[in-house]
Amino acid sequence: MITFASLSLALLLILGGGDMAWGDPVAIALDQVAGRVQQAGEVRGKKVGVGEFPLTDGRATELGAHLADQLEVVLTNRAVLGGFEVVTRSQLCQVIRENKLWLGDQFDPALHKKLGQLSQADLLTTGRVTDRGRQLSVSVRVLDTETGRAVLADSVAIAMDEGLKGLLSRPILGDGCGEAVRPSPAVAQPAPSVPLMLPGVPPPPTAADRLQVKVWSDKPSYRIGETIQFGLRVNRDAYVTLINVGTSGQVTVIYPNRFHPNHFVRTGQDVIIPPRDAGFRLVVEPPPGYEQIRAIATEEPVKIHTGDFAGQGATFRSLNRAQTRGLAVVIKEERDRVPPAKWAEEVIAVQVTQ
Repeated sequence: MITFASLSLALLLILGGGDMAWGDPVAIALDQVAGRVQQAGEVRGKKVGVGEFPLTDGRATELGAHLADQLEVVLTNRAVLGGFEVVTRSQLCQVIRENKLWLGDQFDPALHKKLGQLSQADLLTTGRVTDRGRQLSVSVRVLDTETGRAVLADSVAIAMDEGLKGLLSRPILGDGCGEAVRPSPAVAQPAPSVPLMLPGVPPPPTAADRLQVKVWSDKPSYRIGETIQFGLRVNRDAYVTLINVGTSGQVTVIYPNRFHPNHFVRTGQDVIIPPRDAGFRLVVEPPPGYEQIRAIATEEPVKIHTGDFAGQGATFRSLNRAQTRGLAVVIKEERDRVPPAKWAEEVIAVQVTQ
């Protein structure tokens, strides 16, 4: 529903140029915001993404997604003149889902920093929606994803109508990107189709035939200062890389590491990081929030972590912004290249509290 609305509005904007005489109050208001973004000198040469627009109490609704979609459209319409590039919401949502940056319908407080590290967005446009009865008040901020500093703050008022009221009343499920609602068990589902078997062509791999990786932590949540351990296991011999996205947004390769430079794991072997007899510990650091741990396993010795640990004093390799973005590109390229049955991933998220 939102996609079609976005496409329709995009066509109207293309046909009408910058003239917002079509009478859509949402488009008019958000085009004013986009105009101010275009005029902000700090957006030139940058990649701008559009994040979420939850209500003031933090709830995500279809209205917030609708506003974000429309803002993306009008920003795209102004990007060339403004000298910036728009990172699409579909790209941002892919990063959010792949790395579990939205957990259990809860907003990650470091989301903008993590998106800045893991995606290509230099700036993230986000905001809040306040229901004032006959009108909506929409506050908008453009955040630098590296520092968290607001480079622009603005607000607009939009007259409420029945359509907007309906969107306001419908919550978004899942991961903040509008995860599809699962069909009711009472509704009959069509039987799965049986793949056509051709002579000489091997059957497609089943779930049991595919490489699988399992990662876990010793507890579901931790207090700052506590020690943490991770475990991993594969169902067949594989090379495994473990990537940690901290509550601050810092990205670190924790396996392989200086003490375990070989990341080859045998079938059914439980690898504990750090092992109990290791000469180091992993300590949970501030701020509070969520840590994501992403395990990537391949049957081929694909090297998706940066560099080695020879001559390095650190136990783990922490990546800067450029290295993290390069890592994300390499992961995508290798995943596209490696046969699906020989590539496996799993992501877990653990909560960090005071």
